[in-house]
Amino acid sequence: MREAVRRLVLGGLAGKLLGTLREVLLAAAYGTGVPATAARVAQTGTLVPVDLLSADVLSAGFLPLHAELLRTDPPRAASLFRAVRAGAWVLSALLVAALLVLARPVVDLLAPGLDDATATTAARFLQVMACGIPSYLQFSLLGYLEMSHGGFRLSSVRATVQNLGMIAALGAAWVLGEPVLLASGFTLAYLGLHAWGSVRVRHLLPTGAGVGGRDLALRCWRRVRPLLLLPVAVQGSVVTERVVASLLGDHVVAAVDYARFVAATGVNLLAVPLGLAGLATLSGLGAAAARERLVGVLPGLLLVVVPSSVVLTVGAAPVVQVLYARGAFDAASVATSAAVLTGLGVGFWAQSCAYVLVKALNAAGRNRVAVAALVAGVVVTVAVNVLVHPLLGPATVGLAASAGSVVTTVAAARALGVGAELGRWLLGCAPVAALAAVAAVLAGRAVPGGGWAGLAAVAGSVALVWAVACVLRGSWRRVVAGVLGRA
Repeated sequence: MREAVRRLVLGGLAGKLLGTLREVLLAAAYGTGVPATAARVAQTGTLVPVDLLSADVLSAGFLPLHAELLRTDPPRAASLFRAVRAGAWVLSALLVAALLVLARPVVDLLAPGLDDATATTAARFLQVMACGIPSYLQFSLLGYLEMSHGGFRLSSVRATVQNLGMIAALGAAWVLGEPVLLASGFTLAYLGLHAWGSVRVRHLLPTGAGVGGRDLALRCWRRVRPLLLLPVAVQGSVVTERVVASLLGDHVVAAVDYARFVAATGVNLLAVPLGLAGLATLSGLGAAAARERLVGVLPGLLLVVVPSSVVLTVGAAPVVQVLYARGAFDAASVATSAAVLTGLGVGFWAQSCAYVLVKALNAAGRNRVAVAALVAGVVVTVAVNVLVHPLLGPATVGLAASAGSVVTTVAAARALGVGAELGRWLLGCAPVAALAAVAAVLAGRAVPGGGWAGLAAVAGSVALVWAVACVLRGSWRRVVAGVLGRA
């Protein structure tokens, strides 16, 4: 298990670094222009139907059932794999055919605000990306097959190879002056991954006759049926966000993804190690012990993510400038992306806490409660996007995500019995966060032009205020000492 975790962590880190490079290069090459916007819409059009129809079937249905049958009835495990693989091929064929024929209507549905030229480009991108769906699904299935046998190599390299393919396609598109080549990165990456994965796990592929394939497929379906509300809600939220962004302007579609990448990277770097390190044994604990473990984790998490929220909110512009402001990523692109990131920054703390608390519910086997908390957040996100975007413009997308994360955090915390403790620590952080925000605004104004200097001024002022508070407040000081001691 330790080796598996090591591989997944290293693979995830490599993938995240390459993902950062991909975003930086895309911003420099195309900014928030037509190719970048078309690529974002086409990616949504490709992945939303695939993930909606298959993600939980593979992760929550196939994987645990196949692993169980491997131990108890290997021939039936082989039959399950064959049935799911055949279903994946049929689903792939239907999706590819539909997207090739209906690419433009799909784009118009996802992004009705795009102008005609951008929508036409997005439709071409979508047709190219759709050709990668069969390999995307088959590689995912092979990865779960390997996992059920205790292997994690395919899963650990997935993000790395995908980003390498997209970076190579970006280079080819830029050099040859053919933006549609951007879309080929996804397709070619998964064709390569599918071919390599088939060779790597060929010794795991079942041979001989199987039994009960149809019954096993139905059993797999019954396992995932209660969870289908979540992917429907999540993918509905993704589509709503795309629609709202397109109505605000073509450039907003790409700006949203640039900003979201920053926030998602922050959650992965802060919430995952700080939160899950303390939750590793949660599934083996009773309710009281699990609550005690969470009460010990949350203060340390909040003391990191709340000041990070302040930096992202106040320093959104210099963050975007440092990461993206080069080449085709002009001042207008910076302004739009920064507006979205400001909204995301307001609720960055909640995004991080929601991640940890939902994982705690999963570990406790309370998946229905976890789904309910997530769906409640999604409903709020959709409502804010639809109702508020005419008033606040691009910032609405970030604020909507933040509002949804707050709702999920509150619902999950109450379900776990840690709502009062979370609220107490948030109330304690609020005045310090307000003081840090004022200091950050003043420091940012003192450094004209932003960039690295502006980011250093904002982050430094927040860090100074927070460090002083940690020294002066005994409870904070003890939490920091405990975190440093465990590190």
